[in-house]
Parts: sequence; structure tokens; C-alpha cells
Amino acid sequence: MAEFCYQCTEYHFGDGSVNDFKDLSNEKDTKEGLYISALCEGCGITQVDHSGMCIHHTTDCIVAENEKLEK
Repeated sequence: MAEFCYQCTEYHFGDGSVNDFKDLSNEKDTKEGLYISALCEGCGITQVDHSGMCIHHTTDCIVAENEKLEK
């Protein structure tokens, strides 16, 4: 089954808050710089925070590259 981070969920389906990686960690972990390693179908191998947001989305992911090409 395909799993998507916040940004890719928003990009493909319109509402990033219902992403597959939400709540895998907690806000305290995020504040301490601890992230979950994840395989997002849009980004590839990446890290996500407690909200499922890809922390490398603007610099190192497949969807970010596609978004740059669309502009």
C-alpha cells in the first residue's frame, strides 16, 4: 500500500493533515530534532516529524523536484 508524507498527501489529495505518517512520533521528539525514517511514495526515503511532514521536502525529494519543474 502506498504511503505519503504531509506534503505529498496535500499535493496528490488536497489535505495533508490526513497523511500516513502522522503521530508516529511526538512533538517533543520533533523539538529535540528526532525524526522518523520513512519511505514516502512521493519523496522516496526521507524523514518525517510528528505531523508527518517531510523535513527534506524543499531540498531532497522527488515531489520537490517536480514542483520546481512546474514553476
